[in-house]
Formats: sequence, structure tokens, C-alpha cells
Amino acid sequence: MSNDATHKCWDRKHVEMGRDLIHALAHPYRVRLLHVMNQREASSKEVAREIGANESSMAYHVKELEKIGFVERVRTKQRRGAYEHFYRGTGRRIFSAEEWVLVPEPIRAAVVGQELRITGDLLSESLATETFERRADRHHSLQEALVDEQGWIDAMEALDACMCRIMEVRRESDERRLASDSGGAIRLAVSLLGFECASKMD
Repeated sequence: MSNDATHKCWDRKHVEMGRDLIHALAHPYRVRLLHVMNQREASSKEVAREIGANESSMAYHVKELEKIGFVERVRTKQRRGAYEHFYRGTGRRIFSAEEWVLVPEPIRAAVVGQELRITGDLLSESLATETFERRADRHHSLQEALVDEQGWIDAMEALDACMCRIMEVRRESDERRLASDSGGAIRLAVSLLGFECASKMD
């Protein structure tokens, strides 16, 4: 994840490592907020309602993320005499392998666990509502292989390249939808996993 093409593709904003990064990832609500706000504009009230969290607590975590530049306010809407602020992610949630290794292991484990729970929830919802099989061209695959060190590096670069292209597709789709003003959108979820399996016991 450290090659130049990947850095350009992710359009990653470099951040000072250490306190700010750990602060951003230290609470599961912040991980969830970053997940949502890097996908779309949202208010703390919306996210709190989606996950069944306390609204004031969620608003606090949004403010903390805004302080360190991980989200930014994009608009404000007045509702019944009160103001609802909407935010979006600034792209700082994507870190290079060199940056990620500096995060304490318990926080890394918590972040990965939260991401996997979100993936599981999205997949379960799709299966339960029979949405998963609605499109015949949907994709699901699983590969297990024995590779050498170079093979591992090549596989990780291939996954990075695939996600880069997915992000490009999203930007291109946004432009087309804005230009056509059709309002139609398909809720796409893509999860890429590449990991070393535990050695099988004999």
C-alpha cells in the first residue's frame, strides 16, 4: 500500500501520526461515523438514529473528529427551530501500511472488528431482504492459495488497485447522476479482504 500509484489513487491527506490518529480511532462510535461520513454527507443525528446511539454523545464524537480534521461541515439545515449540521469525511481514514502499524494493536483490532461487523450487517440485511440475489451479475468469490513473499506483495497490490478503481467508479457515477439529475442510485457495497490464514493444525 505504499507505492506512488496507490497514494495518488486514494488521494490521501497526510496527517501527523500519534495522538491525533489514536484519538480518531479510540472509540467505536468514531469508527462508525468515519465509515458513514466517508460514504456520504450525514448529521450526527442521522447516524445516531441509524445505530441506536445517544444523539448528544454522537454529536460530541463528531465535534472531536472535526477538531482534528477527519470530518468537515458541509451544510446546515434548520429543522423546527433547531439547526442540524451535516458533515463529510475528509479522506483521512485511509492510512498507509507504514502509518497503520504505528496505531496500538488493541485499537487496530477494535477498528478491524468494527469494520467486519459493519460488513456482516450489510450482508445479512441484503440476504434477509432477498436483495443479494436480485442482480444476476452480483459478485462473490473466495480464493485460498499458497504464495511466496513476492506473491503476497503482488496480491495486496492487486487488491489496492481494485479498490482504487471502485473509488473512481463512484466518482464517475456521482458526476453522471449530478449531470442527469435523475436521482436514481444503487446502494453498492464492496468489501475486499486479503489476509494470512492461521496455520492448520495437523
